Amino acid sequence: MKLVRAHINLVGSARSVQITFPKFVFSILWFFRKTVQLALLILVLNLIAHFTYEHFTSAAQEQKSRLYSRLLKLNTKIDSIDSKIAKSYSNEDLLYAKFGLVVPDTSAREMGIGGALNPDSALIWNAVPIKRLKSSVAGKLNRIDAKIERTNASYLGLLHYIEQLQGNLQHLPSVAPTAGHLSSPFGYRTHPVTGELEKMHQGIDISAPKWTAIRVTANGVVERVADSETLGRYVEVNHGNGIVTRYGHMEKPFVKEGQMLSRYDVIGYMGNTGRTTGNHLHYEVRVNGEPKNPLLYMLSDQYSTE
Repeated sequence: MKLVRAHINLVGSARSVQITFPKFVFSILWFFRKTVQLALLILVLNLIAHFTYEHFTSAAQEQKSRLYSRLLKLNTKIDSIDSKIAKSYSNEDLLYAKFGLVVPDTSAREMGIGGALNPDSALIWNAVPIKRLKSSVAGKLNRIDAKIERTNASYLGLLHYIEQLQGNLQHLPSVAPTAGHLSSPFGYRTHPVTGELEKMHQGIDISAPKWTAIRVTANGVVERVADSETLGRYVEVNHGNGIVTRYGHMEKPFVKEGQMLSRYDVIGYMGNTGRTTGNHLHYEVRVNGEPKNPLLYMLSDQYSTE
């Protein structure tokens, strides 16, 4: 066995102490020192890891709490939007009913979803409420999106119908053709020129000074510009859907056959051509060839169909 001998001199004394011990003790002391150093290092690393974990865990919990709070607010906001969409359905129904259309199927508006919940998902939802809330918000958003798409398609269809209806109304006579006063109504009368009794007057007469402007009462196309013994110089306008208007006794027509017209366009000027007793306009409205009372098609400016 190898031995190590050490001399220890005492301060202020000539005496010394000699110690002898085995060499392997040095190896034990070195190993012990290294072990202590390693243990201290592990302790420091554990402390750092612990405080780091605590910091990030606390931050994650705080972020999770904020996210949960935001999801709750978003969920409440979505419910509010859904309620407003539900209220808008009554306005949609009113519009459909107003135009005589079939009201949309109410059951299709809810955009419901269904299906059994996976057991694993149910377990996760119960353990992590934020996942349940997130899934609920996502589902509601998808339904809201589907409802908006359905409502948008519904209103586009309604708009197309209204545009078609408006187009038809633009071709429906609805205003007075000229300024003046009614001098002879629609119906049976004694003819002012020939004296015939119970003679059917197929239009109305509006009297005004010569050269008073005459305007077309709806959109249409000039079908005839002619001269006759009874009507004198006259213009006939086809408005489509079997509706025709006729303007007689003109001093001068201002349009040509085939010309496209818009309501209020000037088509001529008042005169007394043909069989008349003075300056006036003879105005007719015919539907599928049958004469109608033009007064029924002369609305006030407030109600005229533009």
